[in-house]
Amino acid sequence: FFRYSVDIIMSAAFGIICNSFENPDNEFRYWGKKIFDPKPLWNALILWAPQVFDMFSLPYTEKDVTNFFTNMFKETVEYRESRKIDRKDFLNLLIQLMRNGYVEPDDSSEDVNVTTSKLQMSEAAAQAYVFYLAGFETSSTTATFCLYELAKNQDIQNKVRDEIRTEIQKHGELSYAALQSMEYLHKVISETLRKYPPVVILNRICTKETQLATTNFRIPEGTSITVPVFGIHRDSDIYPEPDKFDPERFSEENIKTRHPYNYLPFGEGPRICIGLRFGLIQTKVAVINAISNNKFKLAPNTPTSLEFEAGTLILVAKGGVHLSVETLSS
Repeated sequence: FFRYSVDIIMSAAFGIICNSFENPDNEFRYWGKKIFDPKPLWNALILWAPQVFDMFSLPYTEKDVTNFFTNMFKETVEYRESRKIDRKDFLNLLIQLMRNGYVEPDDSSEDVNVTTSKLQMSEAAAQAYVFYLAGFETSSTTATFCLYELAKNQDIQNKVRDEIRTEIQKHGELSYAALQSMEYLHKVISETLRKYPPVVILNRICTKETQLATTNFRIPEGTSITVPVFGIHRDSDIYPEPDKFDPERFSEENIKTRHPYNYLPFGEGPRICIGLRFGLIQTKVAVINAISNNKFKLAPNTPTSLEFEAGTLILVAKGGVHLSVETLSS
């Protein structure tokens, strides 16, 4: 899943084909893994005391990582522009923002959102880096946790496999329309993200003094806020039997009973994840291809309750997830 998601993100964000399945030790995968190496103290400071980095003028990201992605982005942009390559991807949008200060409309509309200034190369590189950073590890871990839960719950696995096969047969292929029609698969992925949110806490800054409703608690402007996503998702008052994997929590009827901010795998509000739909599609396609013609079971050494790595920015299973795979007839 890691190789799969790296290949997709590199293509969509940078327009680069890196063939991680044929070349698993490629430099993009190497630097991607390096970003998420467990660094307990460093990551704790990023999450809980980011002002330390400003105080001592320290970068959040290691210099080697920054240099690699900045140089790679610059070289890719120069290559495209010198050869007048026009490819419909995220990089193309960034190039337009650097060149024009706006993104050209896809249709005949004349509505153009012009920015006050053009993006600088370093700013565009940072946007592409964040898109890369947020897109590959979160999708690969979500697909992994999903298969783990399906291995534990064979009835759910059988039901979602039946839906996948039915919808692909109905549409003739795995198309976008077929993907959108897989309602039970969406519930399964949603429940996976509920139980295993990739980002376990969100950091925000209060931009306006706020009185919290039904309390006498007031949050001053400029206050750093930490939202405990993992804690909210495992709160038994919100999700009864929170350790139970139950996709029906995300039926239309059950969703209506909860406040929308009780489910935050992608954040919410004006800072919601820009790649929400992209990430969901990427994860769903991974799971579809995995279980369509394969049956997953827990391997002998896999616990029925996972522990998580300490000191990481993304939720990762301690020791990995080990599953047995049995090929099914199509």
